[in-house]
Amino acid sequence: MRIRIIGAAGAVLVLALVGCSTSSDESPGTAEDSKYQQTWSTPYRSTTCGDYLTAMDDHQRRVLAADILVGARKADGKGGLPADADVDRFEQDMATACEAIATAKTTEIGASVYLVDTSYGR
Repeated sequence: MRIRIIGAAGAVLVLALVGCSTSSDESPGTAEDSKYQQTWSTPYRSTTCGDYLTAMDDHQRRVLAADILVGARKADGKGGLPADADVDRFEQDMATACEAIATAKTTEIGASVYLVDTSYGR
């Protein structure tokens, strides 16, 4: 499983992502931009792939993916909100990766997806 082979860099990234917020105050969007306001109440570090695939609605999955992608880019020294197309692709890549193991945490899957596909860090 890729989560186990990402090594020290992945561990640092997962630790950075564990702090990802679920509150709208710290989401990537602004107060006027409801596109990124989180409505999922469970912390990402406790949210499983099963939750991501079955319990979250489309908006919640998109915001989670955007938050994790922004957090990973920030931990990697990149700033700013990624393009909508990158968020869409990251959301889909997380869903695909989550299909393999429902008990995996979304922060771990997000870190793995980010580290495996270097185009997200550009």
